[in-house]
Amino acid sequence: MSNLVTAKPTISDSRIIGTIEGSLDGPTIILLAGMHGNELAGVDAVARVLKTLEDEEIRSHFHGRLLCLRANMKALEQQVRYIDEDMNRIWFPAILEQIRKTSVDELESSERREIKQLLQILDEIEPQEKYPTVLADVHTFSAEGWMFSITSSEPRQRRLLSNLHVPMVFGIEETLRGTALGYYQDQGFISFGLEGGQHENELTAKNTMASLMLLLQASGCIDYKHVREIRKFEKDLKWHTRNLPVETELVYQHIIETGDEFKMRPGFKNFQPVKEGEWLASDQNGKIVAQCDGYILMPLYQSQGNDGFFIIKEKG
Repeated sequence: MSNLVTAKPTISDSRIIGTIEGSLDGPTIILLAGMHGNELAGVDAVARVLKTLEDEEIRSHFHGRLLCLRANMKALEQQVRYIDEDMNRIWFPAILEQIRKTSVDELESSERREIKQLLQILDEIEPQEKYPTVLADVHTFSAEGWMFSITSSEPRQRRLLSNLHVPMVFGIEETLRGTALGYYQDQGFISFGLEGGQHENELTAKNTMASLMLLLQASGCIDYKHVREIRKFEKDLKWHTRNLPVETELVYQHIIETGDEFKMRPGFKNFQPVKEGEWLASDQNGKIVAQCDGYILMPLYQSQGNDGFFIIKEKG
């Protein structure tokens, strides 16, 4: 029988939200939430997944292992994106090796101390030959609009994520350097970012939880016959994304530099079509216009962050 440890969807002093050790062989799934501390809905969604899996019948038929973690606990407590530096921009092998070798007290930033504690857990996990090891880095964003996944176009990733019924965006993982998803892809994991919705939208945690449950089903951890809600999750997400592109690729990224005084124009949402020349934002140099036709993605409506917006197009 599997061992389930659950947690309430509130911030506590525990980094591990919960685990399931299945009695049957299967994949290892890691749900990493709260990399940015103002993204509490992702932590809530992961806690909801564990709550849904409390049923005795589900637990007795669970394949593999599920590990659910809070990432940036200090920032989560203060509900800010980060304390000293963006935690999702420093997952470079050289930096991580230095973090591993340095004592907690000697590390120069709060985020590096958080990563050291995470690595003490994650370094124990190695990819298996027979079953996949999957890391889902769960995020939310400041604009309104639909959820999506950030992933590479590698075939096994595309096959798995196509079951989530969430638009896939290719190319962003190559331009955002130092991310956890990029680091763990290089370690042989199936690793992707799940952007679940607007930070405070009441549907964000619900939809994120639904997509994570579909991830567990598609990975082989759980089955339709033991988790009756899966059919409903699948139906709901299919309906919500019926008019959205299934696969897209990055064509433009607007990077904010120190002193730019960047300000997004109000009202833009994820997957909203934009036209070349359309006025999207402003900075100290004046208007910022779209460089091409496409869909806008993650327009920035918060003070912290270095990416003003992205433009994507349907992959053809």
